[in-house]
Amino acid sequence: MSRSEALRSAAVADRLAAIAALTAQGSADPEELAALVECLAHPAKAVARRAAEACGVLSRRGVGVRDVLLRHLTAPDMRRRWGAAFALSMLGEPPPESAAALLEALGCDDGDIRWAAADILRRLQGRPDLLDRLCALLREGNAAQRKMAAYCLRDLDARRDVVAPALSAALDDSEPAVRLAAMSALARLCVDRAAAARRIALRLSDVDAGVQRAAAATLGQLGERSEPVLAALRAAAGSSDTSLQRAANRSLRILG
Repeated sequence: MSRSEALRSAAVADRLAAIAALTAQGSADPEELAALVECLAHPAKAVARRAAEACGVLSRRGVGVRDVLLRHLTAPDMRRRWGAAFALSMLGEPPPESAAALLEALGCDDGDIRWAAADILRRLQGRPDLLDRLCALLREGNAAQRKMAAYCLRDLDARRDVVAPALSAALDDSEPAVRLAAMSALARLCVDRAAAARRIALRLSDVDAGVQRAAAATLGQLGERSEPVLAALRAAAGSSDTSLQRAANRSLRILG
């Protein structure tokens, strides 16, 4: 079996052995390189990750991996687009062309892929359009994308004027996980802490108990001592939900 055939084998062990051999060799002919890039979309994460690492090694040895990967950013298969973006991140600074595939991957069913994409997006922090695209995703993406967009904005420490209103609006999202992410991000990024506290205090009556508890805890972190916020926390402290009671009382103690 040739190296390229092994890289396309149905057996994971064959693929891993062929990837290891290519990595050790430090070179690949065009057919081997094409087969290696196909491995980036393999459902076995060990195969996909080793293939991405091999792309990094080959690129450093002068093999023209980058151009092949850039072409795969527009492949018809989502996993191949993601695999190309992930492999490009192994070559050095992620290219701006990979942003679309990375933002798409934030909506993937696989949590490992979502968080890996978020990690790579943080390395694109200097891109002037990235925050606008994340805010758009926060409004228009699927549930996973909306949640991950909020966390990305938080981790990018994004304090542009467009960010806080987008996060504030997301506090009313239909998905509890998105509301939680928006709350976490808004607490870190808000400039007007009083306005943020008023919006978050409304979530003390959220239909989801986890969001209620998070709102109570977050109000303590914000440090806003206005009477409406304190009154909302006192009401939550009288809840029949003991976890909400504890969170509200803890924040009341913090706020004095």
